[in-house]
Amino acid sequence: MSIATERTFAPPGPGTWFLDPTHFTRPVTRFHAEIFVEEMHRGFGEGLRRYGSLLERLDWAFVNGFCYYHPQPLGAPPDATDHPPREVWERLAADHPEIRTRLATSATVFERKLWREDLRRWDEEVKPGLRSERRALQQVEPGLLDTGSLLAYLDRCREHQRRAGYLHHLFNMPALLPMGDLLAHCQEWTGRTTGEILAPLAGSSPDPLADREELAELAAAVAADPRAGELLASPMQPQELLAALGAVAGRTSTALAEYLATVGWRPVNGEDVGDPCVAELPAVVLAAVRSAVSSSTRPPANAAADQRADAAADLRDAVPAAHRSRFDELLAEARLVSRLRDERGSCADLPAIGLTRRAILAAGRRLTEQGRIHTPAHLAEAGYPELRALVRTGAGPDAAELAARAHYRDHARYADAPPMLGPPPGDPLPPDWLPPAAARLERALGAVVFAMFANPAARTEGRTVHGLGASPGVYEGTARVISGVPEFDRIQPGDVLVTDATTTAFNIVLPLLGAIVTDRGGALSHAAIVAREFAIPGVVGCTDATAVIPDGARVRVDGRAGEAAVVR
Repeated sequence: MSIATERTFAPPGPGTWFLDPTHFTRPVTRFHAEIFVEEMHRGFGEGLRRYGSLLERLDWAFVNGFCYYHPQPLGAPPDATDHPPREVWERLAADHPEIRTRLATSATVFERKLWREDLRRWDEEVKPGLRSERRALQQVEPGLLDTGSLLAYLDRCREHQRRAGYLHHLFNMPALLPMGDLLAHCQEWTGRTTGEILAPLAGSSPDPLADREELAELAAAVAADPRAGELLASPMQPQELLAALGAVAGRTSTALAEYLATVGWRPVNGEDVGDPCVAELPAVVLAAVRSAVSSSTRPPANAAADQRADAAADLRDAVPAAHRSRFDELLAEARLVSRLRDERGSCADLPAIGLTRRAILAAGRRLTEQGRIHTPAHLAEAGYPELRALVRTGAGPDAAELAARAHYRDHARYADAPPMLGPPPGDPLPPDWLPPAAARLERALGAVVFAMFANPAARTEGRTVHGLGASPGVYEGTARVISGVPEFDRIQPGDVLVTDATTTAFNIVLPLLGAIVTDRGGALSHAAIVAREFAIPGVVGCTDATAVIPDGARVRVDGRAGEAAVVR
């Protein structure tokens, strides 16, 4: 029995609850769960209302640290598993003021292209505001603060993290609705797979981690400095080597400092204060720098553009001639907002989470020195009231309890969590019961949610695993089966990453990869998106790739067919 299935999994509320297979790579900390649920409900709920969706909200809850969600339609009881009969629905729609308001709102969304207004607000107001808040917090060195000041700083970091999470989900609709609209129409027109329809979006989110300029400058500085180049090729230990590079006078040290200031305090593969950040993994930093210096593992500069153009032309040819001008418009709008899918993480949640973790580690080092906890990172396993009490007085969960929580999160697997809790789901409200614009919106939202969360059933045949073809192309290389962040330093240039799932923060190692294969994730999962952006083959949602493909085996990945086969 696995460490996860030793625990009881009960529905956290009435109705049907679905396991979220996309957003987290392992169970979350209490600290993160306390923030995520409230800000997700608030931000996404406001966005749904702004766009006139009949989905009131997605209820979220954590069961044994695993994330579950429950769609809550407007006007439906929480325990409903099916829509009412048509005549009941029509009476409800006529008598329910909020439903009438949302139907009226949805009638204007596509004509106004409301997402464009939100994209301008994101660029002109939200991103600069978050950047300013982040810089102010980053200028504080938490290790130099006294206990009272450190707790006050932790409060500031946590509040910034809450705001970043709220803004991330407030912009869910503009980030995803145009993609869903493209999906829904093209599925009807062409019958193509989700991966094929999304392939033309490659290149529309060119810098998911927002570090490309800083990394390019660092690579150029190292390449132009013989001393830096010698150091990078030396067998020194990673931490020692980074320190030596930082001491190289001139352009190299400046570029390294700027790069670490940009990405250093971002989780490497997760979205939680319990996940290590880039600055804590010098081997990962050096791998990214070496890859950028050699540029040997990056695709040609025009690879993504060529792939995008070919995919778009092929898909357009499959669209009936009468609908091709509409297709052009839908594709243009989806490309316009595509970058929001990643920027909500790279500009909001991830740096905010990393800054909070930096403060927690500063407090954790003091408690470790006092013998109250085993290691600074274990303090991240405490809920916030527990954390404050531990820092102030030492009261709260002891070292053994925090260590046990960390052990559970390290070893519990999403594959062992039930995919659904509660009664079987019913059918959603038929879109043809709705006015045309409302029906279009609900179809688009349904298409994008399915693309994000749906996982296919396992279809393993011998030593070949099947999933969703997320990014076309064929690649053969060494499989690197990675179960967690501590193994990231095993990734070598040209490897095929085989892992459970990836998150936005994983992007630092992407330039090293020849292909990606995951157990979990749909066509709009992080792994699928970045495979398209980096123009490398990607197969997601294979269910059991990490169990079937041996580490170090030679594997052939076919991103169009959606399969990965062990060849020797």
